[in-house]
Amino acid sequence: MKNFKGILSYEGTRFLGWQKTRMGDSIEKELEKALSVLLRHPVELQSASRTDAGVHAKGQVINFLTSENTLDLSRIRNGVNAILPHDIRLLSLEEASLDFHPTLDAAGKEYIYEICTGSVQSPFLRLFSWHFPYALDIEAMRSASAPLLGTHDFSSFCNERSLIDPDPVCTLQKVTIENLGGGRLQILVQGNRFLYKMMRNLAGSIAYAGCGKIAPESMRGILEARDRRLAGMTAPAHGLYLQRVFYKPHSSS
Repeated sequence: MKNFKGILSYEGTRFLGWQKTRMGDSIEKELEKALSVLLRHPVELQSASRTDAGVHAKGQVINFLTSENTLDLSRIRNGVNAILPHDIRLLSLEEASLDFHPTLDAAGKEYIYEICTGSVQSPFLRLFSWHFPYALDIEAMRSASAPLLGTHDFSSFCNERSLIDPDPVCTLQKVTIENLGGGRLQILVQGNRFLYKMMRNLAGSIAYAGCGKIAPESMRGILEARDRRLAGMTAPAHGLYLQRVFYKPHSSS
């Protein structure tokens, strides 16, 4: 058997997330189907992140095993993209070590969240950014973000604790708020791991700090309270992107 790692980009608008479900289309289902056609055998995928319905990805990482020994990876990539719907693209494909796993070997992830603050949102941005038509104080947002850096219990920003992964402690290495111009903002968060809907809850809370619904100086207390009811709203899925996944040098990175 050989193990192959791929980088995937997709617009999540019409999908019910990464994971296969009987309820409708998923990214995993479409990619498995395309790879199975090209490789002429059933393919099972693993991914670095099980993105929710409507969430996009610029750098999702996947892997699969195959007994095919003479693969032209460029041909496979191009063939898969010819089969995939236009809102999913396999960007790259390479052989990885047999023990590489995109989830278990991930050292960190980077997400971005985009917000439009204008009174009218461009229809070309409506599927890719949250329309939040309020004046946002970027410095207040940055001040509110500062206490989030470091290692903390992020229960206040988790919608539901997973029985599989009950540990609420995460480490954030980077939180930035950037003015993109034209009434558009981007929140970027880099961390070793993220809880269920944590990034969307952080984005909602930071936006609330920017418009005055949450005092920036109260963010540390919200974090320490470990109470989801104290933080801001869960920002809509369509403003969120999985930007990239980080691996240690010994993993396929």
